[in-house]
Amino acid sequence: MWILSRKSAPFKRRLHPSAFTRILYNMELIFGKAKAAESTQIGILFEKGKQFLKAQGIQQWQGSHSPSAAVAEADIRKGIGYVLRTPDGEVAAYAAIIPGEDPSYLEIDGQWICSGPYCAIHRVVVSDTLKGKGVAKQLLGQCMQEAKKLGARSVRIDTHAHNQIMQKVILHSGFIYCGEITLFYGAKRNAYEIILSPE
Repeated sequence: MWILSRKSAPFKRRLHPSAFTRILYNMELIFGKAKAAESTQIGILFEKGKQFLKAQGIQQWQGSHSPSAAVAEADIRKGIGYVLRTPDGEVAAYAAIIPGEDPSYLEIDGQWICSGPYCAIHRVVVSDTLKGKGVAKQLLGQCMQEAKKLGARSVRIDTHAHNQIMQKVILHSGFIYCGEITLFYGAKRNAYEIILSPE
């Protein structure tokens, strides 16, 4: 594992971009519950995520129903916010794992795979510096393991029909497309589910 100390910071500025990429690839990320003090960092990730989606012309996380630092604070208070952290404690990625029935998933234009207890994963976001490095897939994998501990038989997730990047991550993580759901404010989303293997 590559670790840069404060003493090596000047060297970091002289690294070739490809060398810095190797550092990011070899970085060990730590999964755990988000802390209240991290809500500001998470809020910044959300804001950058909104800008990224807007630049691609995707109407996801735009408007009054988009995630924010306040939403992260509420998640953390409820104990449903989770992060991947870098060795130096920076938030690399965030997701909410919500056990129990999700109102948006009660009706689907299609069919869910499992009728048993499930967890829903929402508000997935990855730091700009770690995009394209498998971090989102790692986060989903950790969330699935956590869902098992919470007694879920399956995990459900949704994303915008035009968000091809997230769709690819979801499918490569083993989820199956189940149909289209409607969020409480009327927006349509592609919905996916994965059955969790028994221990």
